[in-house]
Amino acid sequence: MGRENKNAAVAAVHRKKILESAGRLFAEKGFEAATIEDISVASEYSRRTVYAYFRSKEDILHSLICEGLSELKSAAEEISSREMGFEERCRKIFDAMGIFYARYPAAAEIINGFKPCSEDTSEPSPAIREIFTLGEDINSCLGGFIRSGIQSGYVRSDTVPELTVYILWSEISAFYGLMQCKGKFICGQMSISEKELCDYGFKHIFGSIFA
Repeated sequence: MGRENKNAAVAAVHRKKILESAGRLFAEKGFEAATIEDISVASEYSRRTVYAYFRSKEDILHSLICEGLSELKSAAEEISSREMGFEERCRKIFDAMGIFYARYPAAAEIINGFKPCSEDTSEPSPAIREIFTLGEDINSCLGGFIRSGIQSGYVRSDTVPELTVYILWSEISAFYGLMQCKGKFICGQMSISEKELCDYGFKHIFGSIFA
């Protein structure tokens, strides 16, 4: 391994540790309450080192969002191309979004509050542009997946793929938000497991588009 490659590998390890520590803090304390000093202590790096890899707390959050969306994009593309039943692939995508919300709760919350670039007159930063590009790529992948379901007869013919992606994203986001806040309470009240609750949520949400 060359010197430059070794330095890049070391930097990647440091960035990942800082991001993981920040992600836990944002989930526990909230983005606004968490400070760079908190991130410094949690990651066991000095403030100077944290700033060597990230310009600001916002930069750390945007990097977390990009990391989470990149993982979700890869999962959606891989699942969409699998040789398995359409409903089974829908469930895999549903579960992949659950993993995203579990691993990146603060990032997921921020994403739901983002406005499209066209609604903001200010020039977006490179990180924000990357976030929107990743979001558009995911939407395009899921839209194509739903379109293939229409063509194969698994999805209702009156379904509008692009619009359906937005609606499904909203419903899945709300469901996993409910799981995080009240999942254990609901499972205890209804005497069901978390898997059974997820099974019900999946059937309720995706059942609206199945033919």
